[in-house]
Order: sequence, then structure tokens, then C-alpha cells
Amino acid sequence: MDPRRTARAVSPRSRVPASPALAFFDTNVLVYAHDADSPKKRDVARALLLEHLGAGTFRTSSQALAEYFSVLTTKGSVPLSPAAAGWLADQLPADAVVTPGLATLRAAVRLSASLGLAIWDALILQAAIACGAGVVLTEDAHLLSALEAPGFDGLRGEDPFAALAAPATGDETSPGE
Repeated sequence: MDPRRTARAVSPRSRVPASPALAFFDTNVLVYAHDADSPKKRDVARALLLEHLGAGTFRTSSQALAEYFSVLTTKGSVPLSPAAAGWLADQLPADAVVTPGLATLRAAVRLSASLGLAIWDALILQAAIACGAGVVLTEDAHLLSALEAPGFDGLRGEDPFAALAAPATGDETSPGE
């Protein structure tokens, strides 16, 4: 990553101070909580989901939930019914879900341009900033790399699956987004 590039956060009027306790869940972590083909990652994702839901520190975005719903109902060896896939959204309190508005979209466009990110990745990062998350839980290498750039005051990336040994069979691949 070019060290001259810097992140551009959402405008100060819409930014919430970062809280180390708040964990923003990217789509891939949510999907792994249901992935029968990746039992190790499934167990890690479920434990994190239950921990943060129970503590009230779970955060995600409407974008991540929509992607999660799409993946669970269309991919995998046995896609879930829409009712089953919608279960998580039904359980979440309103303050756990960021619905990006125009200011967040504009900031994401600037972030996309400054760091060379896909707009969808930039929206994830800006939503995490907007809700004051301290960590983005993701295995997405683009997001993790972007979070190493200067300008993400108090927000860091963490791959919750990094400690898992990669199996020789390759059966622990990303479920996609």
C-alpha cells in the first residue's frame, strides 16, 4: 500500500468516537457463522457473534446484512430459506445496524478514490467509522490492508480466523460475498 495515501473519515458531525469494545462484523464473518463446510471458522464466527450480541457490542451495516442474506439464500451446498436467513436481522436491536446515509456514501466515495478500494469495501469501513467501532472483524485482505493506512483513528482490522491453520485440503475457503 502506498504510504502517502491516507484514509478519509466521515465528516466530524456524523462520526461517533471510536469505542474499543464495539466490533463491526463484515459479511464474511456473519456468513461463516452458518458455514457447514468450514467448521473451524463457523465455530469462531459463532462464538464472536454470541459474545458481542450478548455484550451489546455487535455492530454491522444494512449493506453487510443484505450481502449476508443474499449469500445464505443463494450459495453453499444447502442454501437457507429466506425466513431462516432473515433470523439474524430479526434479532438485532436498531442501534446495532448502521444504515449509511448520503454523508457516509460521500465519504466512502472519497475513501475509495484515495485508497483504491471498491466502493463496497469503502462503505463497510465508513459504516464502521460512523458507528464508532473499535475493530472491523473481517478476513477481507483489502479491508485489513486499508485499515493500516493513516487516518483511521481508533479503528483497526482483525482477521478472527488468522490463528486457524490452513487445512491441506483447502476446504476452509471464503464463503464469498
